[in-house]
Amino acid sequence: MRVLALLIALAACGQQPAPEVEATPQAAPVPAPSPPSATSGRQIGSVSGLSAETSSLTADISGFSIERTDTGTRVLLAADTLFDFDKATLTAAAEQNLRRAADLVRQGGEGAVTVTGFTDAKGEDAYNLALSRRRAEAVAGWFRTQPELRARTFKTEGRGEADPVAPNTAADGTDDPTGRARNRRVTIDIPRGATRP
Repeated sequence: MRVLALLIALAACGQQPAPEVEATPQAAPVPAPSPPSATSGRQIGSVSGLSAETSSLTADISGFSIERTDTGTRVLLAADTLFDFDKATLTAAAEQNLRRAADLVRQGGEGAVTVTGFTDAKGEDAYNLALSRRRAEAVAGWFRTQPELRARTFKTEGRGEADPVAPNTAADGTDDPTGRARNRRVTIDIPRGATRP
């Protein structure tokens, strides 16, 4: 009855009633994920009383990780992202991670930057030691070609299969390709920059 009276009143005013529209439910907006903080990290341990922190911006997939200690920054590069199997010549794909490492070298303190190569345990010890040295030299050589890094001093060292970060073989003695891949790496130790007051 009320609707009919309303329609008559509107008709008397010369206006057409608005057509009824069914309201459609709207989804609540989903908040955008927060970007990762450049300073966030997680504690990974302590060696010789020095705390170490790994950046949360790194990923195993990229083959690039960072550890910060009281004395400096260590960049760890997976050798498989830098070199072809059993080679010490940098691939074209290596440049992305090397440029990221070069940015950290530029931000670091004065003093020599140490580049160390490591291999897995497959093959002869002497061969692996020589390969790890050549790989460290290849990375240091790339840094030396960068205009802003030419004045820096780079030391190189090959450690071969020493100091593995993962087992080269599984518990049953079979080959562990994932562990061996983690052991094939190059580390870059950058001195800590001056602390601001």
